[in-house]
Amino acid sequence: MKLFNLCYQPDAPDEVVSPRQIVNLLYQRFNRKLKENRIAKIHFLFAIIIAIMIKKFIRNPWLIFAPFLIYYAYFIIKNKWPTLYGDEIRYVDFAHNLIHGFYSPFPAHINLWNGPGYPLILAPLLAWHIPVLYITLLNALYLYLAIVFLYKTLALVANKKIALAFSLLLALYPNALSVLPILYTEALTGFLVSLFVYFVTLCYKKGGIKYLIIAGFVLGYLTLTKIIFGYVLIICLAACLIMLLLKKNRAYYLRPVKILLIAFAVTMPYLAYTYYITGKVFYWGNSGGMSLYWMSTPYANEYGDWKLPELTNNQYPTLFKSAEAVNLLKKNHANEIRFILKHNEIEQDALFKKVAIGNIQKSPLKFARNYFYNFSRMLFNFPYSYSYQDAAIVGNIITGSIILWASLAGIVLTTLNWRSVIFPVKFVLLITGVYLMLSGALSSYPRQLDVVLPVLLFWLGYLAANIKRVDLRFAAVRSDADI
Repeated sequence: MKLFNLCYQPDAPDEVVSPRQIVNLLYQRFNRKLKENRIAKIHFLFAIIIAIMIKKFIRNPWLIFAPFLIYYAYFIIKNKWPTLYGDEIRYVDFAHNLIHGFYSPFPAHINLWNGPGYPLILAPLLAWHIPVLYITLLNALYLYLAIVFLYKTLALVANKKIALAFSLLLALYPNALSVLPILYTEALTGFLVSLFVYFVTLCYKKGGIKYLIIAGFVLGYLTLTKIIFGYVLIICLAACLIMLLLKKNRAYYLRPVKILLIAFAVTMPYLAYTYYITGKVFYWGNSGGMSLYWMSTPYANEYGDWKLPELTNNQYPTLFKSAEAVNLLKKNHANEIRFILKHNEIEQDALFKKVAIGNIQKSPLKFARNYFYNFSRMLFNFPYSYSYQDAAIVGNIITGSIILWASLAGIVLTTLNWRSVIFPVKFVLLITGVYLMLSGALSSYPRQLDVVLPVLLFWLGYLAANIKRVDLRFAAVRSDADI
């Protein structure tokens, strides 16, 4: 037990718990037996090897979290649907387009519903005729890598106990499992977010242009994967440029400006392509208009969640759909949507945005309520328009409440200690905050929040490592028994 305790000191530097110390401890314990026989010497050598292996294992995040990788792969194999469905079809279609030398159909039916980040990964795998199940298994790898890089990041700014604890929270997060068997972007996005936080932290901790370039590249590819980050780049770049002009410590603000500019450079080929086929500058995609339309709905009993343009009300939750709900949807939206769908995809996007802006101007309070409902869905996975809720939402209420109250506590601690908070935390919080505020203005779901969970855990782990210990025990006072 003493040997194990000596090995298991995750906060200690390597020279404190060295193999030499392990050998000396073992030698002291087995000194007599070593002098007596050879078998004892063999046991002694095996004990040394095992002790060193234990020490290496508990310090190596690649080994610590390897069992989760195996479980994630098993979970995908067990739960993968035999056919493509939902957004999977669109991602595979875009990948096939890339294989044939184009991304969007042009010019009659331009389709830029999502960025090319994920299809670029799928394209070579599909070209090599790799089964979809094997491609989906990459989601297990993405989540595993997100956990490992979260651990490595927290180890840079906190201690290894904190790094282990908060990385395990990500490893055990139930919402992360729910999207693993699906060929969606969330697992890849979570990995890119975790990787970005890691290289931003290295950039400020160790310096060096290579970390800055890698951080910018990762953020750029994240933007190509989730095009909402394109608008995040614009807002954050404007904010950092203002800080660069107004603040004294300009070197700190110059780095994020460089990272954001590199990220923009990564997205420029895609933006040049969208300009070529649409004639619009900084055109990231045509999916935002419809999402904003549903988010801005002024009607009672509609909470901003996305509905199919066919108005069939077949989205989650799928239980207990009624004809009355479909009739209400058609009564409220059929005329507008029928008119908009007569146009091409780019015009549809513009028309949906025009109607949405009109809804917001006419019913600003309803828009504010829908905005609140969107954040509720990100945290708790409800409410949904014209739908009964199911029991699975109870789990979302528990996890969402923990995230909510932990984040509120984090906001208070960060505000009180703002001058002492390291800049990597401030920078990733800026990007995450802008992303969440923009996500709230569209039809939002738990997966919009889940992808930035590595940032929240990095932030809260850093705070946990730097606050003073809270002692919940009473101060020493005389008890009744002493009277």
